[in-house]
Amino acid sequence: MLEHSRCRLFSLDTRTAARAGNVYVDRTLQAQLATLGPIAQIQAVVNFDPAVRSGAALASAIRNLGAGTITFNNLDSVGVLATPGQINAVARLAGVTGIYANRQLTFFMPEANSYIGADAAWNTLGITGKGIGVAILDSGIDGTHPDLAFGSKTVQNVKIVFNQEDVFTTAGKPATKSLFVEGLADTDTSSGHGSHVAGIAAGDGTASSGYYQGVAKDATLVGIGTGDTLVILWALAGFDYLLDHASQFNIKVVNNSWGTDGGSQAWDPNDPINKATKKVHDQGITVVFAAGNSGPGPDTMNPYAEAPWVIGVAAGCYPQDTADCPDGLLTDFSSRGVAGSAQFHPTLTAPGAHIVSTRAITGTTLNLLDAAGDLQHCGLVPSGLANLAYYTCASGTSMASPHVVGTVALMQQAAGGGLTPDQIKNVLEQTARAMTKDDGTPFSLWEVGAGYLDAYAAVRAVMR
Repeated sequence: MLEHSRCRLFSLDTRTAARAGNVYVDRTLQAQLATLGPIAQIQAVVNFDPAVRSGAALASAIRNLGAGTITFNNLDSVGVLATPGQINAVARLAGVTGIYANRQLTFFMPEANSYIGADAAWNTLGITGKGIGVAILDSGIDGTHPDLAFGSKTVQNVKIVFNQEDVFTTAGKPATKSLFVEGLADTDTSSGHGSHVAGIAAGDGTASSGYYQGVAKDATLVGIGTGDTLVILWALAGFDYLLDHASQFNIKVVNNSWGTDGGSQAWDPNDPINKATKKVHDQGITVVFAAGNSGPGPDTMNPYAEAPWVIGVAAGCYPQDTADCPDGLLTDFSSRGVAGSAQFHPTLTAPGAHIVSTRAITGTTLNLLDAAGDLQHCGLVPSGLANLAYYTCASGTSMASPHVVGTVALMQQAAGGGLTPDQIKNVLEQTARAMTKDDGTPFSLWEVGAGYLDAYAAVRAVMR
């Protein structure tokens, strides 16, 4: 992935920098602008201070420069389509605080329910996630799958469609907002990633007679789909939609099995994604991110998973899985944080190796990733090979994150829906199980966070 950091704008245009004050541009955008001709256009994200001017007012000023804009209802960012000269002019506008490249982001690619105690929460405590909405911001959800049925399990399924450059509004035209197509049965037609993630969080197991169920098997799903490619502007549009519709669907948690790399060096509290997730957090919605698949080296985490207000999830496995976990319960691929840091580490660890979950019905890329695992894990259960039509194996922190999301839904049902994101995070950390390596030494905070997810203990801790 492209490197990301904050730099002063003078590297773009020293005359602009002298007037730009504290306006920053990320290194990725600087590199892109350096290769463009004067009339070439590029997409970018402009952050602004709402105390200085509104997003609508800023967008109007940007359009008067001849650039195109996309605005959001709830976020302090504006998407722009502009030439290098127009970008420099935007930096001089009142209220602008930062300009970022519209970077492409990466999707991080039944035994688990028992291992984390979700089945005990169902059977002993009667907690299944009923009444709680779970948002999946991902490639989409295949609501034609029996486990993810649109209209009952998946109560809304949205496709973000504003990626075409011609939807950026220019001078003299009304401001363009994010465009969505709602009420689609299947929004995951080329990837399968989002459908697999959704099944882990809240699939109901219909196609396997209840054998493969998600952690919060009775929660409802809201799919916010981008297709098999995700960039910053689409992710921002997804968070904007979430904030608009959270009350309608009682959404208490959002899964984000995507991000970038760079670890602590890429951490920027003013990154548009971090500003958006802080706003989602402040509205009472728990934000969960995959830690990333760039391990086992230190300081390799997805920087969006390192925000203090989100939950970042590392990928664990089972004691018998020596291939993916040669040193214990932590997968080799799971990204690590920074030794000794109070911020740059996963929050906790959850199952992420050879996870069986819902297979998108349409032909998708994820379905081809673990054919051997499909035969081993899907073919040796009730109904045997018939399950291969509906389920597939995948590994990654993408699969670990929705285990935590499902647990959050269980916790919210148990507590009557009133837990704050900070309370959720604290309980998950306090109830996580300690993790040790094969030689008996404990894993460190920078590797696994507080330890292995214990859904049963977390639910018990918040029961009313």
